Amino acid sequence: MTGHAPDFGMLMVGANAGIVGMTKEHLGLALALSVPVFVVITKIDMCPNNVLQENLRLLIRILKSPGCRKVPVLVKTPDDVVISATNFVSERLCPIFQVSNVSGENLSLLKMFLNLLTARITSHDDEPAEFQIDDTYSVPGVGTVVSGTTLKGVIKLNDTLMLGPDPLGHFTQITVKSIHRKRMPVTEVRGGQTASFALKKIKRSQIRKGMVMVSQLLNPQACWEFEGEILVLHHPTTISSRYQAMVHCGSIRQTASILSMSRDCLRTGDKALVHFKFIKHPEYIKPGQRMVFREGRTKAVGNVLRLIPHVSNTNTHNLRSGKSNNKNGQTSRSSTSTIMTEGNDANEILLGSKRENTPNKLTSVSINKKSRGRRGGGGRSQGHPASTMVQPLSEQNPPA
Repeated sequence: MTGHAPDFGMLMVGANAGIVGMTKEHLGLALALSVPVFVVITKIDMCPNNVLQENLRLLIRILKSPGCRKVPVLVKTPDDVVISATNFVSERLCPIFQVSNVSGENLSLLKMFLNLLTARITSHDDEPAEFQIDDTYSVPGVGTVVSGTTLKGVIKLNDTLMLGPDPLGHFTQITVKSIHRKRMPVTEVRGGQTASFALKKIKRSQIRKGMVMVSQLLNPQACWEFEGEILVLHHPTTISSRYQAMVHCGSIRQTASILSMSRDCLRTGDKALVHFKFIKHPEYIKPGQRMVFREGRTKAVGNVLRLIPHVSNTNTHNLRSGKSNNKNGQTSRSSTSTIMTEGNDANEILLGSKRENTPNKLTSVSINKKSRGRRGGGGRSQGHPASTMVQPLSEQNPPA
């Protein structure tokens, strides 16, 4: 629902089975993502008339409920098809078709309706190109192939695009070697069309689902954290900070953690501003995108409001690893010496207090070291004593 950016949704209902739990779930997701829906009731040839009418009444009651607020229309003639197709973009109208694939009843009406529909999402050719990757392949004799949906602009043969983000959040230049659409070679694709691209000089292992190919004019930036407004559709208990669940945004599918919320906790039906952070790697998202937040039976939908820039921890990492930021890559001894000096000062303070209490006794300071033995034993490595004896000041420097 989020990855393919559908213009419309077709809800299939079996005439004999009726409305099941999966039907309600799909209808709820379509409503939450603002996707217009029409219903097709199948197998009307094998279903008794009384069962068909009962399931039809239940369907109409659900569509008219306060949660849906749809206007159901039973399509029976070609005139109904034209009226439904022209007014379908309002999202309030919900045409209902009753078809049979065995006898072919009303299939012509459904085909006419599909042919009259127009694309709901428009794209202009002068916009910078954007393409989201849904799947990757490795074709013998061709190389690495990616498939997905063109969101904006025009992508032509031999165009140079930016592919990313990688696990570090970087984008790399790639060249389109060939384009296929509906198993036929083409020279270009436009916004709203699905296609497959053969890429030059890149391995399949470097590409994953959720990456994008965008124009260099966009100067793409990956992000770790973002803020979104979500509405909880269903949750058995409560949602609080540090809660983790799967985020679906476009073709992105990754676990994210809640860092903070505008409310203390969230329950079914609550709406709040939430600060998310991806767990594994950064992603390319934009404000205004629709998102689904789910985990098990928990489902929430919302919009991405703004991106939060990521602060690099390079200096902290270098301090921990003992490396400096100089060009020669030499070991930084200043940080280590400072830490050791502070540690010696603390030891001197402790030793001074003990010297006042016990002036004639030896004071030992235990310095733990990592064992360098084969089995990692505790303090038995040769040449590295586990403790150092320190004498009091009166015994080390006797008075003159």
